[in-house]
Amino acid sequence: MTFELPKFTPPDFGHEFFIKSPNCKIKKVIKKGVAHSGYHALSIYPEYFKIKGNWILASGSRMDSVAIVTPSGGIDIVEFRNLKIGDNVVVGRSEDGSEGIYMYTNGFITKKGEADTFAFRTGRSRETAFSKDYDELYKIMQYEKDHEGKIVWVLGPSIALDYESRAAFTSIVENGYAQAVLSGNNFATYDLEKAMFKTVSGQETFESRETAHYNYIATINEARRIGTLKGLINSGLVKDGILKACQENDVPVVLASSIRDRYTLPDVYDNVYESQDAMRKHTRNATMLICLSSVLHTIAAGNMTPSYTVKDGVVRPVYIYSIDIQEFSVNKLSDRGTLEVKTLVTNVQDFITNVAEGLIK
Repeated sequence: MTFELPKFTPPDFGHEFFIKSPNCKIKKVIKKGVAHSGYHALSIYPEYFKIKGNWILASGSRMDSVAIVTPSGGIDIVEFRNLKIGDNVVVGRSEDGSEGIYMYTNGFITKKGEADTFAFRTGRSRETAFSKDYDELYKIMQYEKDHEGKIVWVLGPSIALDYESRAAFTSIVENGYAQAVLSGNNFATYDLEKAMFKTVSGQETFESRETAHYNYIATINEARRIGTLKGLINSGLVKDGILKACQENDVPVVLASSIRDRYTLPDVYDNVYESQDAMRKHTRNATMLICLSSVLHTIAAGNMTPSYTVKDGVVRPVYIYSIDIQEFSVNKLSDRGTLEVKTLVTNVQDFITNVAEGLIK
């Protein structure tokens, strides 16, 4: 059975209530990075704004950002910190249309009154990932690949620790099931160290060894000596791995540093806002987001990914997954407001190996 996207049914703006609703109110920004006190903060759901008598859908939305009305009468989504003097910020706290702002959560409700399995749903966690979860995932991923979707992955360091999971994700990249990778310094260093020294933190196995960390530092040191990750990979020192596969298959990688990082690879973003902006370039156009075992990166990426996107003029859901061995970890994303996430509690190394085996014959 082939997978079909759920169809979006827009609001009936021909209804008298919407016709009589006022245009949304705007206030100009008078200080850079500061919104008017009555600002309207966006949600994860589709939101329409009435401008010059027309209801306009905000595309590329982001939770807790603001909508500005452009000179052409459109809507742009802007982070508070990126507001410029003169921007026309939408103000109003009612989302029922009475202030020209309408949040719409029923776009993917079927004729029977049932919500689509994924679209605008509450997540669920369980201690076992059943085969039907994988089958469902395979169908969506295959659909995205066949229809030029954008699958964005958030990877924790554990994916690079294990030989099989590292090889599995490399295969996923090589076979077109990844259009962007978001991660951090540890993941990248582990992957490169494995490629250069056949160790992770100096260890070939999970047994403790003295001076084990030296290969980790040596990897970063060599990368910084060469100057760029691209240069390191092209040097011939990196024999295999995820980053090498990404570079060879033109899959962009965004690496965001953490406050705990004491020594980072080149090309790792050390500024939090710069890293958010780089991640946002991919999440705002994502059709699928899959987050594996990285709580902070998962929350960051999930909260800046809209629950819907507009592709070729059609509104469609964005499929968001969070996978971790701890139920506490997978639930953090929905706790922080990304309510439509689907959560699976399982070992991510086993998960990614199963996904590769299920998709790539």
